[in-house]
Amino acid sequence: MTDLRNKVEEDRGLLKRIQMGIPGFRGYRQKEDLRIADSLLRMQIADLLKSDVLGTLELIRERAGNAMELDLMNDIATVVSAAKTAETRVRHAEQGYSGISPAYRVTDEQLNTLYEFDVSLVDGIRALGELCRTALGSADAGDFGLVKADLRDIRAGLAELSTLFEKRIETMAELGAF
Repeated sequence: MTDLRNKVEEDRGLLKRIQMGIPGFRGYRQKEDLRIADSLLRMQIADLLKSDVLGTLELIRERAGNAMELDLMNDIATVVSAAKTAETRVRHAEQGYSGISPAYRVTDEQLNTLYEFDVSLVDGIRALGELCRTALGSADAGDFGLVKADLRDIRAGLAELSTLFEKRIETMAELGAF
């Protein structure tokens, strides 16, 4: 995955480059760029959750419905609900804002830590996407017993993602972002 911090720096327009030359404003501009990079990263993570996990779960639900596997529909609905909750939490998470003259300053190092934390979520989401594709393959093969087992693994992975995201929230609280 591309490091969006570098991309945001490279895409600075004329006004932002002028701001970088103003004493006292440079640090604010750099922090704001880090916040923008983290926000863009979280949008990419949420989009990945939506396409790789939610999209595949919807296909599994369709296959189960077509096969009249109605007892499996509640399990699928529970996992879909957990995935939607995770996607929403990632998309709308706090970004560590502190204005030009805040009561508590968030340092570049703290913002970079937050960014790196968000990058670490990507591998977990990709693994969840792979689990979903495995479950879809089982559904396509008509092996809904295996789909049920795969759904338990997906639910556990989503619970782990939720726990990791709670740690992100704790990190934000320690930064004084709330």
